[in-house]
Amino acid sequence: LAKSTKTLRKLGPLVISLAITGAPASLALAHSSSVERGTDRGRPEVHKKHPDYLYGERGRMGRGKVRTYAKLNADGSPASIGIIYTQGMLEGLPTEPNLESRCFDGNGNGTTEVDECIGDYELVLSLPREVIQNADIPFKWATLNWNPHGHPPAIWKVPHFDFHFYVATEEDIQAIRPGPCGALINCEDFERATKPVPAPYLPANYISVGDAVAAMGDHLVDSAAPELADPPQAEFTHSFIYGAYDGHIIFYEPMIANDFLLNQPNECKAFSLPAAWERSGYYPTEYCIRYYPGRERYRVSLEKFVYREAR
Repeated sequence: LAKSTKTLRKLGPLVISLAITGAPASLALAHSSSVERGTDRGRPEVHKKHPDYLYGERGRMGRGKVRTYAKLNADGSPASIGIIYTQGMLEGLPTEPNLESRCFDGNGNGTTEVDECIGDYELVLSLPREVIQNADIPFKWATLNWNPHGHPPAIWKVPHFDFHFYVATEEDIQAIRPGPCGALINCEDFERATKPVPAPYLPANYISVGDAVAAMGDHLVDSAAPELADPPQAEFTHSFIYGAYDGHIIFYEPMIANDFLLNQPNECKAFSLPAAWERSGYYPTEYCIRYYPGRERYRVSLEKFVYREAR
């Protein structure tokens, strides 16, 4: 999620005012001047003490180091897929929205205005090569997004990170064009982005707020999340988002408040699942947020994978 325009929709007792964005930096190259891409893309590496851990592309955010990783079981199935980062990532972060990159000429007038900038800071990272090459693991790449001012609704207007794990390819995401509809999205692509996900593949309690963005698609939010109740029943600490486009789920996203991370958490949470999956493979049932004292390391991960047969 990132800063964007507001969409207001009443859904039973729930009123949500949202602006949801995010885009792979490879698309932003065509529309803006500066992007962040990781290094050592696809270079395999194993942990010296824990050979079942594999590492993917690395990058930097704030004053810290960031890297994707995967922990595989003996049979090659995933036990954990996520992003590991140092304490420094939470320090020295920009405090104002990004107006230099991730900007799109949405109205096609040949210039980029302030309101045509998404406003977040994004790092694009490939997952470890062994994950990319495993046909039974649908996740291949991820993005880390920093939102210094958060975004609507008011409960989410706090500094936070979005950890996107994609099941759609980078090429498919890049094909979602910028334009004047929704949140910087082409009007035809807006219609495709907001096409309903068929009931069997739609996780329970998840709803679309009709706000789709270029190079990302629509976002589905948990209507049962306590912070989205009217009035809110809890402060926002972390929440789980699904991405959708053309009636398909395209990413899994833990969204986590910076203050919550600074408190050095160690917890996992199950999230709502669909009744069926379009593609066979291993899919997670919970996400985890962990701090490792002494090492000053954090992990945000998808875990407790279960193999699902397509139907």
